[in-house]
Amino acid sequence: MALSDGQLSSLADFATARAERLRSGPVSIEAMRQHLDACDAVLLGDFPGAPVRFVERWWRAGEGWWEPLEEAAVAALDEQARRWALSQEAVFTQAAPSPVELR
Repeated sequence: MALSDGQLSSLADFATARAERLRSGPVSIEAMRQHLDACDAVLLGDFPGAPVRFVERWWRAGEGWWEPLEEAAVAALDEQARRWALSQEAVFTQAAPSPVELR
């Protein structure tokens, strides 16, 4: 049985509202751990205070919660993460020098 256009629209609205609720409110430490384990969220690095990328924004650990960062901080972290990824790509895709080049 196929869903009607109205039902599909309602489901899409529900999904959008759920995503926005996730994007704007704090997430418990345990819930974020589950998202990290499921690879739904990504830790920026292995250092104290590292932010997490989850539902298209960056989060920081707060007092018992993960809190979404403001849009300006999200944009800045996105740019830094992009630069880091490009630098890693350059380092790991560069061909090893031949023995002649090492002399």
